[in-house]
Amino acid sequence: MQANEHYKYMQMAVAYGAVALENKEVPVTAVLVHNESKEVLFKAHNMTNITLNGTAHAEFIIYKHLMEMYPDSHLEKWKKSTLYVTVEPCIMCASMLDQVGISTVVFGCPNERFGGNGSVFNIRYNSNYKIIPGVCHKDGISLLRQFYINENDRSPNSINKKKRVLKLEDFPKFNYSKFITLEEFTNIWGIEFRSIYENNEFLEFNENGELQPPKKSESKRIKT
Repeated sequence: MQANEHYKYMQMAVAYGAVALENKEVPVTAVLVHNESKEVLFKAHNMTNITLNGTAHAEFIIYKHLMEMYPDSHLEKWKKSTLYVTVEPCIMCASMLDQVGISTVVFGCPNERFGGNGSVFNIRYNSNYKIIPGVCHKDGISLLRQFYINENDRSPNSINKKKRVLKLEDFPKFNYSKFITLEEFTNIWGIEFRSIYENNEFLEFNENGELQPPKKSESKRIKT
């Protein structure tokens, strides 16, 4: 995959989050793209609420689909594909992705409680698949915030959330060093963007999916 394609496919995953929200599901969404043909093999969102199955994560739903569609070649599909997921895969999903030999995983925001690509553990024992973190970081967080201010009819201890306000301005910085090295980061995006890694800045893209240099803060512009 070219660097500017990562934004395109991650935006596809983000857009699919609307379907998850409509279904009152946790909006963790994933898109699997074949590296050579650029074919979108499948996209999915978490279905833990609908199915009452705690393992029905987007990554496992895609796994099940590939098994059904390509019973004799699904592992080859994984090995030649990139997975775009709005939130860092949990430990369970990261382990599955390692076992099937996924080529690359691109994710948006960290999974601070259950992340398997660096937040809690870094599970890449067999395939050592490539990780590209922080693409559409703010979008991934925004989807989760939209879900958590809404009522969850399926929750046994539903909380009245009518007074909660959706915050779409303040976002935590992204600590890239939890997931990849500076060398890995610059190999993906270019040495000219190393300050994004060093300062934990956001990856910002233009409409063509091209990574933009970080904006200088007001304090840096003011001459004393």
